[in-house]
Amino acid sequence: MGMLRKHIRSLLDKKVIDEWHVWDFTRNERDKDYIAKNYGPAKFLRPDADYQKIGSLTKGHKIKRRFRIAADFHLALKIKNADFFIEYVTGGWKNSTSVMRKVENKFFQACERDNNHVLCKHLTPGIFHGDFDSEMTIELSSEGIISFSVNGFVYPETKIDGSDIDLYVKGGLGSSLEMCDIDEKIFRFIGDVGAEKPYWQAYQFYTEHYKDFKNDIFLKCDDDIVYLDEGKLPDFIRVIRDYKEYFLISANVLNNGVCASLQQEAGNLPKEVGIFEKIDDGFGGSLWESGEKARALHEYFVMNNKRPLLFEEVLVEHDVRISINFVGWRGENLRHMAVRWDDDEGLLSVEIPKFLKKKNAIFSDFMVSHLSFFTQEETIGATDVIKMYENS
Repeated sequence: MGMLRKHIRSLLDKKVIDEWHVWDFTRNERDKDYIAKNYGPAKFLRPDADYQKIGSLTKGHKIKRRFRIAADFHLALKIKNADFFIEYVTGGWKNSTSVMRKVENKFFQACERDNNHVLCKHLTPGIFHGDFDSEMTIELSSEGIISFSVNGFVYPETKIDGSDIDLYVKGGLGSSLEMCDIDEKIFRFIGDVGAEKPYWQAYQFYTEHYKDFKNDIFLKCDDDIVYLDEGKLPDFIRVIRDYKEYFLISANVLNNGVCASLQQEAGNLPKEVGIFEKIDDGFGGSLWESGEKARALHEYFVMNNKRPLLFEEVLVEHDVRISINFVGWRGENLRHMAVRWDDDEGLLSVEIPKFLKKKNAIFSDFMVSHLSFFTQEETIGATDVIKMYENS
């Protein structure tokens, strides 16, 4: 994602785009750590997301944060060199009860707890409402005493041995958590841990916030975009905004079966690089299956100074499936995406447009380079291809 991040930061600096929402559906700890360290603070956590760090607390300091949740707000305090953490669960048990616990570190990202962990328990009926902001305040005195309150409910003070505390939050038991006071342009959205096909979670968030996003332009891209023509992105955004007859508009993507056939049909992708057939239903194809073909494409593109591989027409209508490596839509179209569907690509590029009697389109002038499909990974030599782009 490093190449994509460079482009995004540049586009943010130029004010071409306003924000970058990084959805974290990673499946191993190494990838989770990488995303957490490099892609901004956590903005939104699904109910089954792991704890996410939101800051640190030292003696003599106080932290206030605003957030929104319907129930089950979790705050964990990890104390440096301690073998336990302090956990506050506010509005648990269907928004009725709050507890403070002392828990062994081995249970940090687990759900298992027992009554032996409980330090105090209080009735707090109706402490949260999902439509309103909540506020937490936590302070560590110079004497090592922790004071914590949520929406006016004050937990008993507790004393710790230590001066450095990391703060972590999450939701739970059906309640997502949204942090409301983040003033960043790049931030993270954390998906449910262990979800097999999680992408519907992203669309659900935006459809539930339709009023906030209905006037925006959405650009959805894969995390392995290694090049995009920054100078042409404003034109791509303009086309999405102006051509309302299309539900979805794709960039002209290198290493995309549908785009490759159009590039070759227009005479801009020589047959010496490979034969890229037209795919009747838009799915699969020889390029999708072949890492060698994908590598040859990348080599040709970079060796020719990333010259755009244009189509015969600037805007090509498309009414079958297309890989959604880099696509855009108007925010008003979110109203049609409020459906849970494992195959988001099929939903966006085929099923919804078909239902609405609309077509999609591909914009030839905006060129994007997509590293690889999972079917290409064994033979493409991804590390070498990435270095090729970095050095070009």
